[in-house]
Amino acid sequence: MTDLEPTIVPGPNNTATQLERRKSDSSDSSTQSEASEDSCSVGSQIQSHLPNPQALLRICNLMAACYLVCSAVTFCSSAYTGPGSALDAVLVMFDVVCIDVSSALFVLTGCATAALYTRSTPTKQDSLTRHTAVAILVDLYIALCLSMIFGSAHALTLGRFHWRDLAFTALEGITTLRALDFRQSASAPHSYNVTGWPVQSLLWCVLSVKSLLALDALIVDRAPAIADALICLLALAGIMLFTGFGSLQPTSNIFYANASSVTYRSMEFNLGAHAVFLYVRHPPFVTAMHIACQKASVFVGMAVVTIWVAEVGRVLPPTSDGNCLRLYFRNACLQDHHGFFLRGCVLALFLLLYTDNNKPKHLQREIRISMTLVSAVCLCWPVYLAVKLVMDFTFGKTVIDTNRPVVVMMSISILAVTAGAYRVLIHPTLHARARHAVLSRPTAATQSPESLHTALV
Repeated sequence: MTDLEPTIVPGPNNTATQLERRKSDSSDSSTQSEASEDSCSVGSQIQSHLPNPQALLRICNLMAACYLVCSAVTFCSSAYTGPGSALDAVLVMFDVVCIDVSSALFVLTGCATAALYTRSTPTKQDSLTRHTAVAILVDLYIALCLSMIFGSAHALTLGRFHWRDLAFTALEGITTLRALDFRQSASAPHSYNVTGWPVQSLLWCVLSVKSLLALDALIVDRAPAIADALICLLALAGIMLFTGFGSLQPTSNIFYANASSVTYRSMEFNLGAHAVFLYVRHPPFVTAMHIACQKASVFVGMAVVTIWVAEVGRVLPPTSDGNCLRLYFRNACLQDHHGFFLRGCVLALFLLLYTDNNKPKHLQREIRISMTLVSAVCLCWPVYLAVKLVMDFTFGKTVIDTNRPVVVMMSISILAVTAGAYRVLIHPTLHARARHAVLSRPTAATQSPESLHTALV
């Protein structure tokens, strides 16, 4: 070795540099692991504070079944199947029940949907939105075809057929919007699928839920000090406005026009989604209210049943211009009391706080039942029409009209069988073809959830 050749000795500076690099690498990895642990802990905290979607869906299913029973009673009343129905005495009670149940159903559906979306990743949220919307569209278009056929035939037997009603049914079914039925007049067009509006409104609510939750998060991010107040105002302002104007103007078309419109029903759905967002933000308050609701459940249930039963036998004379508080055009007039619309929303919020936040165990089963009931709500009026036409032809109109309570039970039973068979045998094929046509890329990422078409077992 010569004097010009450099001699490199591993001195203390080089050793210290290597140690510092190792420490920095280990600190970076520990920081990343801590960040991932923090995000996982935050996610698990949110999951533990969310309401149980399975319990909410179970309540929604019960309310949907109640809505189907109310629809059957409405169909077999004198207003829709001819005079002399023995069900007219309880028709007003079932109308009130239907209004309260439908309001609570939309709020709780918003709660359940928001809970499901919050538990899912953004990719799963998009997939759930797409395939649920396609499944609902298939049901709506099937119901449209059946309603035009059986609705026209039934209207001909009663001497009520009008081309404007048939055209209105087609327009409403194609656009999936009941926004033009705002006049209580025999000269105005009315749909042949009287009770299919909840699913039409649900379609647009499902399409907007992700943006709604993003809006709540944006409000919290931009105005954290007043976020809760703004979200509450956003959730309640529209409902309070429609309830107030409907009560102040009972002889106008305000209540009638909004009772089955997507404009108002989407507000109830949004109330449920906003409530779940606030539910997660305030666990101590939710726990205290849960205990209070558990203790008050018996009294609340008795109060609700008392309000409903008090309507038995109540008959209001029609107004001079024919405008009053009613759910559908041919239904009886209702007395304004106890805050229509708002009462169902309060009942839904009570049930939200009443349910627990345990981890769901059989969520897929509840979702399958819910989708079957969605199909049943779409098909219920056409099925009732078909059952009435067949029974009139088979046994005679006089015999059937004098036994309409029996017709109600038979119609509900036939609807249950029809909806179940439709979901198992027909809907999967139609849904797959519609998904292929709409999405045009049936890849693994766009396969529909099994809960949308799996047979009930």
